[in-house]
Amino acid sequence: MTLRPRLAYSRLRALALAPTGDDPVSSAPTSPPSTRRAWFGAVLGFGAGLFDFLLLRLAGVDVSAFVVGFFAVTFAGFGYAIGLLLETRDRLRASAAALAASHRRAAHSEKLAAIGRLAAGVAHEVRNPLGVIRSSAALVLEDMPEGTDNHQAARFIVEEVDRLNAVVTALLDYARPLAPRREEVELAGLVTAVEPLVREALRPKRGRLDAAESDGPALRGDPDLLAQLVYGLALNAAQAIGDGGRIELRVRRRGEAVELLVRDDGPGVAPEHAARMFEPFFTTKKTGTGLGLATAARIAEAHGGALELIPGGGLGPDGRGACFCVRLPEAA
Repeated sequence: MTLRPRLAYSRLRALALAPTGDDPVSSAPTSPPSTRRAWFGAVLGFGAGLFDFLLLRLAGVDVSAFVVGFFAVTFAGFGYAIGLLLETRDRLRASAAALAASHRRAAHSEKLAAIGRLAAGVAHEVRNPLGVIRSSAALVLEDMPEGTDNHQAARFIVEEVDRLNAVVTALLDYARPLAPRREEVELAGLVTAVEPLVREALRPKRGRLDAAESDGPALRGDPDLLAQLVYGLALNAAQAIGDGGRIELRVRRRGEAVELLVRDDGPGVAPEHAARMFEPFFTTKKTGTGLGLATAARIAEAHGGALELIPGGGLGPDGRGACFCVRLPEAA
């Protein structure tokens, strides 16, 4: 399939920086209370009572039926109590985990709300002046001869205004809930569609892109969001590699899932950073909002899939570099 015309380069670049706002934390499943261990403990206790009775008989001690019953019932009650305590402990642990997950969801929602309020205020107060500044600088840029200091200064103003506007857009989109539409789409077709944009991003570094050409299994998803996912991961790899580096985009089928592998021969991800790669606003770059990988992970989760980092899967020697794997369910 081909990418929609409205998803042009500037729009797709903005989409790649724009995160989504749905909550990735799922609630912990609850299960009814179980007394399986309690009854198992009662049976063991009863068996222990009978075992003590047999030992006493073997020792030549005459034990009445009342004593045997007392031993068996006492041991069975003791075993039942221990099993019940173990079941209660497990239920309390599960409840504590569910409560911790609920607290994380509440904190995440509160953070999204705060970011949304901040973004709305920033957009209202900053976007209009930014538009005026950019328009004025663009007019000056057209009248200034290239190579002069004034031309360079005007171009610098336009570029910085665009960067600030992208940050504001990313903040606004981060607080906006995600509602993907569902239609049949081929992931390999999206890779082919964003390939020219990735090559353009690689041009300053003279990088090389190896992209999948064959069609993969169909998915049920939002083609615009999935294109944003593919381009965002490829752009992240393009920013990570050095001069003359290489990126590979490959679509493959694994069981009932479709996988997209984005590999590069850059420096890779440090072990101390791997656990935080998909956290919002976490970045090791000097510039950027730290929302690119968080955005990609949320798009994958919204489509019933997942995004993960594959250690040692890069294109460099001995697996050096980064390898991100997007796993999405195949269309039924």
